[in-house]
Amino acid sequence: MMELLEAHWCMLTGWLDKHVSKRLLLACGISVFLTGLLNRFYRLHQTSSRLKQKKKQIKERMTAFRDQLKLLSISETEMLSLTELELSELRERIATGTLTPINLLHAFQLKALQLYEKGNSGICEFIQEAESVFVESAHDEPQTSVADMVSENRSPLYGIPISLKENFRVKGYDSTGGIIKLCNVPSDDDCVLVKVLRKTGAIPFVMTSTSQACRTIDGLNVIFGDVFNPFNLSRISGGSSSGEAVLLAQKGSPVGIGSDIGGSIRIPAGFCGLASLKPTLYRLSGCGMLNLAQHSVLSLCACPGPMGHRVDDLANVMRTLLTPVMFDMDYQVPPLPFNETLYNGLNGKRITVGYFDNLPHANFVQTVPVVREAVSHAVEAVTRAGHRAVKFTVPNPTKASHLFYRCIFADGGSELRKWLAYEPVGIQLRFLSIVLSLPNWVKCVSDFSVFLLGCRPLTVACTLGGLKNAQAAIDLMVAVREYRAEFQKAWNQVGPLDALICPVSAYPAPPSNAPTMFITPSIIYTALFNLVDYPAGTVPVAFVDRVDVMETTKVAVQRHLDGDWYNARVAVLQKSTEGLPVSVQVVGVPYREETVLRVMRIIENARSRAEQKN
Repeated sequence: MMELLEAHWCMLTGWLDKHVSKRLLLACGISVFLTGLLNRFYRLHQTSSRLKQKKKQIKERMTAFRDQLKLLSISETEMLSLTELELSELRERIATGTLTPINLLHAFQLKALQLYEKGNSGICEFIQEAESVFVESAHDEPQTSVADMVSENRSPLYGIPISLKENFRVKGYDSTGGIIKLCNVPSDDDCVLVKVLRKTGAIPFVMTSTSQACRTIDGLNVIFGDVFNPFNLSRISGGSSSGEAVLLAQKGSPVGIGSDIGGSIRIPAGFCGLASLKPTLYRLSGCGMLNLAQHSVLSLCACPGPMGHRVDDLANVMRTLLTPVMFDMDYQVPPLPFNETLYNGLNGKRITVGYFDNLPHANFVQTVPVVREAVSHAVEAVTRAGHRAVKFTVPNPTKASHLFYRCIFADGGSELRKWLAYEPVGIQLRFLSIVLSLPNWVKCVSDFSVFLLGCRPLTVACTLGGLKNAQAAIDLMVAVREYRAEFQKAWNQVGPLDALICPVSAYPAPPSNAPTMFITPSIIYTALFNLVDYPAGTVPVAFVDRVDVMETTKVAVQRHLDGDWYNARVAVLQKSTEGLPVSVQVVGVPYREETVLRVMRIIENARSRAEQKN
C-alpha cells in the first residue's frame, strides 16, 4: 500500500515540475497568505468601527438624557431619598396617591445616572421612551381614580421602574450580549416579557450589561465597560447578569430581571447580596430574547427570572407576570397563576427541606467554612419555624457535571467561536476558547495530566468535544432524561422533599484577577439545577467577618498538608473577603416556585430578626 502511495506521489510531483512553474506556486501561496491577512485586518477594522459608532451613539443618547433630567422641578435630595425605600413602601405610596409613578421613575433615573457617571453602574443604556410609553398606556386605561389604582386590577408592579438585562429585546435598542458584532442592530420589537411588563403598568427604564457572550461569571464587557463587585471592587460581580446585580446592589433600581442557563442569575445575586429566582424553564416567557447559544445547546435554555432586594420583591414580579397577559402572548408558557396558598403556607402543611453544604468528591471545588456555616444558619431558621430538615446527597454529581458541559457545548464550541471571532476576548473566555480549539485527543490528554497534578475539578475538557452525529445527540438527551429521573428518585427517597438548601457557590466573590481554573468549576453548584430543571433561588444570609477569614486560612493550610493544593489555593483566594455577602441557594420541584420563595422568606425573616436583636 505504501509503495502505491509513493508511486502516485512521485507521479504528481513529476507532473507539477514539468507543467507548473515553482514561481507560480510560490506566488499562489503568498497570495493566499496575504488574502487571509488582509481579510483579518478588514474584519478587525470593521469591529473597531462598529464599536466606535456604538460608543458615539451612547454618548449622544446620554447627553440628551442628562438634558431631559435637568428640567425636573423636584429637589434632587427628595428624589434620591425615594430610592432608599423598599419596594413594598413604594407600592403603598403609589397606591395611596402620595407618590406618582412618574416622580418615582425620575428618582431612579437620577440615581442610575449618578451611578453611571461614577462608573461601575452596570448600565448599558437608559430607555429614553420609558416615561412616554407609560403615560401613553395609562391614558389608554379606563381606570383613573385612586380607588381604581388600589383595586385588584392593578398589577403589583404598577408604576414601578424595573431594570432589564440587555438580552431582553426592547424596540429601538441593541441587544448585544457583549458582542460587538451585534452593536448598531436595534431590535424591531419588544420581547414578550417587556410587552407584559408594560401592559401591566411596570416601567422598564434601563438595560444592564452582561458578561461577554453571556458565557462567563465575571463582569467583563468590552462595549459598555467592565463591572466589579460593589462590596469590594477587587472582586468579581458574578455573571452573566452582572450589570443587573451591580445596579440593584447600589439601589439604582427597585427590582430587575435577568436570565439563567447555568447560574447567570443566582451567582451574581449571591455575590452581590441580592434575592433572586431562576424559575422552571418556560414558567416565564423567553420569547423574543437574545439567544447566543440557540445553535449549540441541547436540553437546556436560558430562562428569565427576577432579582431584587427582598424575597417579596421577587414574588411581586412573579405575580405581575403570571397572568393571562403573558399566557396569551406565549402558548409555550403553562397557564399557572401565582399560587398564594403555597407562598403563604395557607394549607398549614409542615414542609420537609433537604440540605447539603458541599459536594464531597475530589472532582469538585470544596466549599469554604463560611459557606457551610451559611447553609447551617439557613437550615436552623427553617427548623425553628417548625419544619423538618433532612440531609440530602446529590446522586452521581460527576455524571451531572459531565452532562451539563456536554449539553452546553454540544457543538464543540463552534457557535461561541463564531461570536468571538475578531473580537477582543476576556481572559476567562480566552482560556475557554483555547480549550475548545484543541483536538479531542489533546483534550483527553489534558484531562489526564491535570488529574495527575491533583486538579480533578478541571477534568472536563473531554466533555467539550461536541457531538459527532444525530445518534450522539439523541443519546445525550436520553442520558439527561435518565439523570433527571435518578435525581427525582433521590429527592423522593429522603422526603419527598418540598425544598432543598445548598450553596450558591463554593465561596463568596473571588478576586477579579483569580485564574479561570479556580472560578469556572464552581458553577456546578448552580448548573446542577439547570440540568434537572428545578426552580432555584438565592437569599443572603450573612457577611464574611474576620473569624470566617481566619477559619478559611486554617482550612487552606490543612488542605495543603493533605496534598490537595488545588482546593488549598481556592481557600487562599478568600484571604480578603471580609465584608462580602454570603448567600444560600433554595431549590424546589418544577413549577413550585412559590414554595422556593416561601422557604427563602423564612430564611430572610430569621436573618432580619437576628439583626434587630443585635
